[in-house]
Amino acid sequence: MSPLKDLRVVDISRVLAGPLCGQMLADMGADVIKVEAPAGDENRKWGPFNQDRESCNYLSVNRGKRGIALDLKSEQARGILYALIAKADVLISSFLPATADALGVGDACLRERFPRLVIVNISAFGHRGALAGSPGYDTLAQAFSGIMSITGEADGMGVRAGVSFVDMATGVYAYSGVLTALEHRRKTGHGTVVRVSLLETAISMLGYHAVGWLEAGALPFKQGSGIWHLVPYQSFKCQDGEILTGALNDHTWTNLCTALSLHDFAQSAALRSNEGRVQNRQQIVQALQDLFLTRPVDHWVAVLEQHRVPVTVVNTIDKSLAHPQVVDNEMVIELQKAGGTRVRLLRTPFSLDDAHCRSDVAPPALGQHSEAILRDELGLASADIEALKKQGAVK
Repeated sequence: MSPLKDLRVVDISRVLAGPLCGQMLADMGADVIKVEAPAGDENRKWGPFNQDRESCNYLSVNRGKRGIALDLKSEQARGILYALIAKADVLISSFLPATADALGVGDACLRERFPRLVIVNISAFGHRGALAGSPGYDTLAQAFSGIMSITGEADGMGVRAGVSFVDMATGVYAYSGVLTALEHRRKTGHGTVVRVSLLETAISMLGYHAVGWLEAGALPFKQGSGIWHLVPYQSFKCQDGEILTGALNDHTWTNLCTALSLHDFAQSAALRSNEGRVQNRQQIVQALQDLFLTRPVDHWVAVLEQHRVPVTVVNTIDKSLAHPQVVDNEMVIELQKAGGTRVRLLRTPFSLDDAHCRSDVAPPALGQHSEAILRDELGLASADIEALKKQGAVK
């Protein structure tokens, strides 16, 4: 039994955040119909591409969905979309407000037509303020929010995080919002609008950094792989690679000093507390770096693990995905596509012991299920479907 088996979702969102929300709902059993323009979701055009010339960006967030291509500038296509929405519980949208209104999928219009519908509205800058309605993407949100200002080497420019975590986290927040809104509907009998944005997500991700500024006036700064308020806790070069290790408390600091035979550090009153270690960051980091360069990665991992000091190799992605711990937790899944070829993807990172929490349906090709959806969901005859195709309303 899948937890969301009877939930029906129409996903008209694009790129990452909205589609990820839809994929998570599909993995939990929801029937998700992805609606794209005839030209396709724009992330279909972003590389890298697999052997079937499919965008890996697109594949990563569209598992478990049926796909239909509609030109929402066409009155006939909008009629089809409304008919699909009428049978749905949730609509996921990421259009700019002016565009949504022009296409007939603005919040006010939909709430009037479909009072029980849960609408997920994903924006860049939120729905209030001078920038509401402005476009934006993950990296822009990282820069605007201040995240980029604390990411990178201490003497370098701010850099984006290596993954699009603001987009992805926004998708997860949207998923949480959907479940909350459905419970709200169960209690009140009517739908609502779930509003999430890249900016609000990015600001929320500042977490303790924001509170540190608000409450203590402490403005964080770039510290490479380290953290400005914890020492030592960062990556270090070894003879043949990198490790990340550190001491997040005084007990682990003692273990670290013992493991590395740093007797002077262990006996230093100035370094017994994290506050003191922060004040002496350069001395500690330089000493550790000089030491770690003398032996290979495997040596140091074994030594530190023996003394119960947190440590890991700084893996490349290929090594991470092949690691037995990742394999044992079944994070990589393989699905068969309609054409017979197979695709490897990442599963939704939570599960229930007593339920099936994974869709085995590969991401749809552009318009792959258009005819089936029109025929099976809306009862259209083959002749009517062909006429819609000729008019350009459907692909």
